[in-house]
Amino acid sequence: MKEAMKAFQLAVKQQGHILPLLEHGDLRVNLISELTTIQILFKNREVFILHDNEGTQTIPEIRGDLQVIKQLLEGKERLRTLERNGQLTISAPIRTTLLLESIFYLTKSQENFSKII
Repeated sequence: MKEAMKAFQLAVKQQGHILPLLEHGDLRVNLISELTTIQILFKNREVFILHDNEGTQTIPEIRGDLQVIKQLLEGKERLRTLERNGQLTISAPIRTTLLLESIFYLTKSQENFSKII
């Protein structure tokens, strides 16, 4: 999962069209799989990955299988689609869920966009 997190962090930095979504306020989200919990902090147009977050209660929270979380981080599948299919559970207000879905989906690899054009 660490590789997927690093790739996601790099994708956000490289794709400037995502940065305006990160301008307004701080957002923390816990990604919880059966093996690990990783916290993502979106702050001041940047993404931080926090591994040492023992005892931190954060909402929103996304729970699911490690492979499904990787699909989400790679922009291969939409957050609410994964929730609807029962592959992920989300604990967040709808506005936050939509923001997270936008961020994750827009970090999709650029090579996927070049196939469409």
